[in-house]
Amino acid sequence: MSDSLLREREDPKSELCPREFLDDLAVRAERTLDIFHKWGYAPTADALAKGLLGGGVTCDALLASISERDEFQVRDGHVYLKGKDELVEKSKLRVASNRHLNGEAMSIAEEFSLELLRFCPLVDCVAVSGSVASGGYSSGDDIDFDLVVRDGAKYLVYAMGLAVGARVAVRHRARYGLRKLICLNAIWTRSQTAPFVRRDEGLAFELLHCRPLFGSAHFQEMVERNKWVLSFFPQVAKASTDIGSIPEPNRMGRLILRIHRHPRLLSLVETAARLASHAIYSLFHWVRRSDPEATARFEFLRQVKYPYEFFQD
Repeated sequence: MSDSLLREREDPKSELCPREFLDDLAVRAERTLDIFHKWGYAPTADALAKGLLGGGVTCDALLASISERDEFQVRDGHVYLKGKDELVEKSKLRVASNRHLNGEAMSIAEEFSLELLRFCPLVDCVAVSGSVASGGYSSGDDIDFDLVVRDGAKYLVYAMGLAVGARVAVRHRARYGLRKLICLNAIWTRSQTAPFVRRDEGLAFELLHCRPLFGSAHFQEMVERNKWVLSFFPQVAKASTDIGSIPEPNRMGRLILRIHRHPRLLSLVETAARLASHAIYSLFHWVRRSDPEATARFEFLRQVKYPYEFFQD
């Protein structure tokens, strides 16, 4: 490996000699691909290099580390482990569709975020996640979000998010059809993040693919409280900037703020919101019970999100 390539690399293990560096990269690439494959993706070489466990590196350094190793395959710019060939075509289609659709998806994500904050100002951070954030958005995908909210208001926020998401979906029905367009992927309360009870590469990978739209300072504070995340993905520490200022709450938002100032009333409203949102959640999964792919995906998400998946608390 050339001296220039060594100088260009972003890897924190700069004390390693070139051979050790390449061996270390290959091990990290294999572990990172395992995570990508669990989610059904074969990333591009550039995406893998930037999202590598242990810190990002240049694409050239990554390719040099895997070029002579049989367990890695490269096709049409996508990297995958041997035996995962079926993921390539799907990933290629996602990358191609993302170029055309991501801008519109981000516009809808911003629309939803602003409206949610107006209706429910108990949200500290709104981060787009999933395929929109990672660069693999396809027309059939939901637009996923991870939220950080105040303690005692998780299901109130969830219920409000479902309502606002439905409003946004109806507004865009001519383009996307009348379907679920917005997905609240995870809602963490302040106490759940201070710190997380889980400390593994799966949760770190989720945080790596969060793109805060509002409340990026809260997101960085959360990372500060969970420095273990940086041992997996130091890239998470990169500064992010909100896309705008948090909007003023509307009439409903002001009412929710008044409720929040009265713990007993908040507890009653939270209990009612949990019951209502659980009914909607259960109905949605009951409707899709005959779809084996949807059922398998639901069970996978329950496992990888544990104990933060809804209604696991």
